[in-house]
Amino acid sequence: MTLRQALSQVPDPRAHNRQYPLWGLLALILVAFLSRVDSLRGVERFARANPHLLPHLGLRKAPGHTAITLLLHRLDPEKLQAALGQVFPEADLGEVLVVDGKHLRGSGKGKSPQVKLVEVLALHLHTTLAQARAEGREEKAFLELLDRLEARELEGKVVVGDAGYLYPEVAARVRKKGGTISWS
Repeated sequence: MTLRQALSQVPDPRAHNRQYPLWGLLALILVAFLSRVDSLRGVERFARANPHLLPHLGLRKAPGHTAITLLLHRLDPEKLQAALGQVFPEADLGEVLVVDGKHLRGSGKGKSPQVKLVEVLALHLHTTLAQARAEGREEKAFLELLDRLEARELEGKVVVGDAGYLYPEVAARVRKKGGTISWS
């Protein structure tokens, strides 16, 4: 099955007055992320910088940030995952843990400091395995999380994180617990 065929099976949550085909927007987001774009605004910039790609994705012009964001907020992630699973059947999300840092919305107002968290997400369980408040650098909080996780939770898993976790000490600790690390 081709990527276009699979993405065309995803139910379109938008109104009938659609300017962009759903499969094209999803393919654009995928291509942009594979090209190391790391934000939805970046997807918009990627589309504008690569107009030669747009006709191949069924797009007449580059979509704006709002069109991309609204689509992703309305899209059924399980239907998208099922469609991508048809194209990439070897991708086993049960083997992937994602490390991510977030600022809590609303924190840092007034005199209170902004709260920053690091969490380990199990994609196949749709849940957070562990979470810690990051005081300073995120990788230090992640190292604390690794100490709290049992080896069976990491054994055989691929741990994915962004470049903020690209430290030899982090990779060594993940490997010690039986996991493999990958940075995006």
